[in-house]
Amino acid sequence: MPTLLDVIHQRYACHEYVAGQLVSASELALLLEAGRLAPSAFGLEPWRFVTVQDEITRAAVAQACFDQPTAATATAFIVIVALVAALDPDSGYVRARFKAEARGEDPASVYEAYRAFYRAETVEGWAQGQCNFAAAHMLLQATHMGLGSCPVGGFDADALASALTLPPGESPALVIALGRCAHPAPQRLRKPMV
Repeated sequence: MPTLLDVIHQRYACHEYVAGQLVSASELALLLEAGRLAPSAFGLEPWRFVTVQDEITRAAVAQACFDQPTAATATAFIVIVALVAALDPDSGYVRARFKAEARGEDPASVYEAYRAFYRAETVEGWAQGQCNFAAAHMLLQATHMGLGSCPVGGFDADALASALTLPPGESPALVIALGRCAHPAPQRLRKPMV
């Protein structure tokens, strides 16, 4: 059985997928579960995952990603959406997350720390950064399952939000392109450990 480090060594960004070889519902479910289990600051899990498989929405997402080959040939996407508006310290979402994180204890100290941290003008970037934790889990899970994947950070945020009909207060953070990779993994190139 491969170790986690083996999977990390195997993971690479697939830039072209085999047409017609779809990602199954059960495979998507495993990827979503991997993302759900990711860590997040304050335990807020400031994300929502949108799966895209139908041809029309896939084309709209690919176009929002500037028709990059990895997006244009993907047979599925998981778009990680930052829940920006929900992160207001007085929102029901934050109250529910802190109550859960307190595990029956008083969440007052967590509230105090979060209120000191929270600034509406910077929370969107922070929330989008938190979404990368979920993405990392999903990318490694995809590799473990033999799926090709590629994180796509280059996109027109307004076009992507429109393609997914995101409500106000939600911001696309990252697109994960998925499918069966059309090419074998290239040699891994990384800087040496210093």
